[in-house]
Amino acid sequence: MIKFFRKIRYDLMEKNKTGMPTEASAKAGKYLKYAIGEIVLVVIGILIALSINTWNENNVAQARVDSRLINLTQDIESDIEEMNAILQAAKDRIIVVKSILEGSNRLGSFGIIKEPTLEPTTETYENPNHKLSFLRTLDGNGPTYNELINSGEFHLLKDKQLAKKIQKYYFNVAETKDRENSNNKPSNVSIIKSKNRLGLGTHSRDGTMEKLIELAKDDHQFGAELEHRYIMDIAQYNNTSQLKLQAQDLLEAIGARNN
Repeated sequence: MIKFFRKIRYDLMEKNKTGMPTEASAKAGKYLKYAIGEIVLVVIGILIALSINTWNENNVAQARVDSRLINLTQDIESDIEEMNAILQAAKDRIIVVKSILEGSNRLGSFGIIKEPTLEPTTETYENPNHKLSFLRTLDGNGPTYNELINSGEFHLLKDKQLAKKIQKYYFNVAETKDRENSNNKPSNVSIIKSKNRLGLGTHSRDGTMEKLIELAKDDHQFGAELEHRYIMDIAQYNNTSQLKLQAQDLLEAIGARNN
């Protein structure tokens, strides 16, 4: 494009050469215009080059964002699989602990607790002691989200509603992990320590339902820890259920953007 403008200018100058003779000052003015024209052309060329370069960089960055959204989808799908396992383990514990508390007459004080609606089960739990000790917590797969944030490319996501959903989801993931570290893990450790104190191995098959009920009746500390565990398990189940719904909604939002 610069060559095109320059050719036009040269043609005009050639026409001036074939015209009437001019004074020296007119020639100087002509050369000054020529010099200014050269400068203008150079500036225009630089601006065009910068614009093209910026456009290319933005396209490359946007392509990286699109690629990372695909990876983000895979991370969230992995989170949902993990949540399903957490929900199953929590469900097992809720059923086992509730049976122990009912059998030891310690469940009456939980009338105000909103229990989750669990699907009916015919499982008898051959080793309820193992279920009682088995705790799953959320790891959360956030590498892609962290890459988006650390690279500074998150702001390139044009759909601001989607950006808010992504941020809110990972904020809630972090909060869930904090709650589990502060509540569920210590509660699980207390239960295991009490069972060991009472001569029952962590996963021993000697821990039948009858045995666990007997221990809860006779040992007030163990019974109280089971009551606390019951509350923590219900809270984990409810929180994880809500987080799973949020994850599924986020997957739909990302899918709608890519379609």
